[in-house]
Amino acid sequence: MKIRHIFIIGVITAILGCGVGVSPYKDAILDGVSALNRNKLDEAMADFNRAIELDPSRADGYLGRADVFNAKKQYSEALLDYHRSIEINPGFAKAYVNRAIAHSHLQQFKEAIADYEKALALDPKIDNPPGFIKRLFSNEPNTDRGIRKHLEYLKTQVPS
Repeated sequence: MKIRHIFIIGVITAILGCGVGVSPYKDAILDGVSALNRNKLDEAMADFNRAIELDPSRADGYLGRADVFNAKKQYSEALLDYHRSIEINPGFAKAYVNRAIAHSHLQQFKEAIADYEKALALDPKIDNPPGFIKRLFSNEPNTDRGIRKHLEYLKTQVPS
């Protein structure tokens, strides 16, 4: 299944990455996502840095770079870019989820809880269980994806 996803992402990236109707900024984002999916962290970092240089007023470049920092276990650096991403786009639910992950790794549980709750308030479907058709084709179990479950766990880690 994972190989099929990587192949599909690769094909889409190859088609879109050819520059046909894609801005240099979007091209850098797509390159960064592709590199991150292939665990080419230095390459992904360079791509997201390029996107930020091209347009520092857009949130997804900072989100991508923060995700690379998160993958490198550089959580404090990741937080800086997640903060910037949210500052630019306060409605970016995915940025709150990913920032919560970084906070959680740093044992900043209150901050992680607040971010998960904000993400779920912005986009309640961000943690919906997979639908039947998706499960049928992907063999995913019928369980929650994890945000709500992790949120419940974090609440047990904060003293009352």
